[in-house]
Amino acid sequence: MLGFSTLGCPGLPLADVAALARKYGIGLVELRCAADEPVHVGLSKVERDAALEALAGLRINALASYYRLCDDDISILADHVELAHDLDVPAIRIFPGRSPGTSVELAAERLAQAAEIAEGVTLLVETHDLLLRGKEIAGVLAQSGAHGVGAIWDVMHTWRAGETPAEAAEALLPWLGELQLKDAASATDRRPMVPGTGTVPIRETLDAARGFTGPIVLEHETKWYSDAAPFEESLAAFVAIMKQ
Repeated sequence: MLGFSTLGCPGLPLADVAALARKYGIGLVELRCAADEPVHVGLSKVERDAALEALAGLRINALASYYRLCDDDISILADHVELAHDLDVPAIRIFPGRSPGTSVELAAERLAQAAEIAEGVTLLVETHDLLLRGKEIAGVLAQSGAHGVGAIWDVMHTWRAGETPAEAAEALLPWLGELQLKDAASATDRRPMVPGTGTVPIRETLDAARGFTGPIVLEHETKWYSDAAPFEESLAAFVAIMKQ
């Protein structure tokens, strides 16, 4: 099923997010979970119910948290687990970490601890921060020995770290909970571009991930780049590529 992250439309009211999804035949949405977004851990019960009502008819595939395994206190994750239950969200996106001590071994140890408090919510570790390669994230997941965990394959990060789509797919497909697509000018100039117009190997990735039936999500980093290509134009191109 196709989806998009609200990182591409920062601050957009949830009713408008739902309308945009319907316009392009999108069935799911990944909610960026931060204080400056409509959805965050500080919402009241009434506000959480209102969020569900605004998104009625859409599947929320994950909360895109900023919890970092090697960096953050586990209480941060606990707040997101509670929010996921209230919004009936099956998964939470987490990062491995960016502190100097970040390693596969430490992230695996922390993931095992995190999984104990996830209470039925799947923890999806993204190829991000200091562990960009699929091989590294697969190592975190395997060494953790935890249940209810998986991977998000952000194709741009594995690519800029030097992994081919085939190598990343081999490592991640046994764990894959979400395939995250985006396009950029180059591995060093990560300005978001309309999918298909940049240099990220999107089509090669789709070929390598053939057979994956989980969520395929457009993550267009509008929030972080003032010169990003227009989100709606990028969403339309993403849908067109996937139809092909």
